[in-house]
Amino acid sequence: MKCGIFNLMENWNDDEERTLLESLELIQYCDELGFDEMWIGEHHFNSFSICSSAMTLISCALAKTKKIKIGSAALLLPYYHPIELAEEIATLDLISQGRFLFGFARGVFSYFDISKNNPISNREIMMESAEVIHNLLFKEQIHFKGEYFSLEDISLRPHPRGCIPFYIASDDEVTLQRAASLGYHFLGSLTLKESRACEIHKIFSQKRREYEFVLTRAFYADEDRNVAKEKAQIAVDIFTQCMLKGSNLVFEKIADTGDEEFRAEFFNKEKILESMIVGNPKDCIEQIRTLQMRVPFTSLALKLLGSNLEDFKRNVKTFKEEIFPFI
Repeated sequence: MKCGIFNLMENWNDDEERTLLESLELIQYCDELGFDEMWIGEHHFNSFSICSSAMTLISCALAKTKKIKIGSAALLLPYYHPIELAEEIATLDLISQGRFLFGFARGVFSYFDISKNNPISNREIMMESAEVIHNLLFKEQIHFKGEYFSLEDISLRPHPRGCIPFYIASDDEVTLQRAASLGYHFLGSLTLKESRACEIHKIFSQKRREYEFVLTRAFYADEDRNVAKEKAQIAVDIFTQCMLKGSNLVFEKIADTGDEEFRAEFFNKEKILESMIVGNPKDCIEQIRTLQMRVPFTSLALKLLGSNLEDFKRNVKTFKEEIFPFI
């Protein structure tokens, strides 16, 4: 099992500069501790999760680290042009010597008031964009005619050094079937139920012998399990409230698209609390071992609970030194 961190650049102190710089410091610390992966999210118009410029943050994180792989969790493909994004991905792959992981999604939030994309069609746009990006990265000359993108005689420069893994974040059955057939890997959300995770594993394992299954879980550890549970509860409560609030500009018409229900499910407080890893190190070891027996994931991405850099650092150190060696 690989271990990673899911980072949303959370602005606990209402200081955006401090939040970004401390998040990058935490990524460097995780690199020094020997974590395998760091996943950086993409959110827009939210004063709490300020990772709107995901590729810039990923580029900076790769420059400040040596061994840890940095992934996007996830880039919202309907809001990018695939040629521009493919060029960025290839460049990141080269300058990081293969440490970039490409995770993508259609997006929990809808930005149709700002962009021309319609959230109803965004799933198809996402899949077509991923196909275009894959062709640009791994084929010499591209001729592509799709419903949303058309390319003629395009040859990407620079080329990536090797195979860049694609990870999809989705719960749509048809989309997952297509993604598995195309050889993509899977990114599981904070609220993904164990039963659904096993169903998704079956979809992917039927299409290919080996694939990566990244499972995200909220995490808080303390020598006193009661302290851990109390602090985790507070952090989850604030986190879900802030993520559900969003922006009136973006969400005033969201009910018409059905995304409101999906967004509420994605940041469901009770589901996060139910599935999180929390307690003293021994408790956490037992919880992860049980999870391993129930869900065939290959990488565990921890969404750190807490409100300051010192707390985050203490938690990742505890995990790497007192929990991970025993699971």
